[in-house]
Amino acid sequence: MEPRDPREELSVFLRAMVRADFAWGLCDCALTMADWCRRARGVDPAAPLRGRYRTARGAARAVLRRGGFEAAVCALMDAAGFAPTDAPRPGDVGLVAHPEVGPACAIRCALGWAVKGQAGVALGAFPTRAAWRL
Repeated sequence: MEPRDPREELSVFLRAMVRADFAWGLCDCALTMADWCRRARGVDPAAPLRGRYRTARGAARAVLRRGGFEAAVCALMDAAGFAPTDAPRPGDVGLVAHPEVGPACAIRCALGWAVKGQAGVALGAFPTRAAWRL
């Protein structure tokens, strides 16, 4: 059996990310990023959040209980054993400052950061607030 090509794995995942409908608690920015972590490394940093919310309000409550969005994401990534990086490369994940939605979970690709949102997938050079090596 041939080893998997990480670039092809990322490309396949990103194409599926574009096709998937946004849904709070199933296919939002945080769970999409966590799905990539699970696929690439076999570890789900969002396991404690899965099944805990289905609306924007529910998501807000879930992260507020964990200290806010940025604190929640950083704590979950740390607890799952992902190492921070100051130089994210394609395939890594991060927390970025999206100009319209604010802080968002993202996946690094060749074109910048890919963020799953209600309007689809945004690609760009969004400012990085935190990043983790996969």
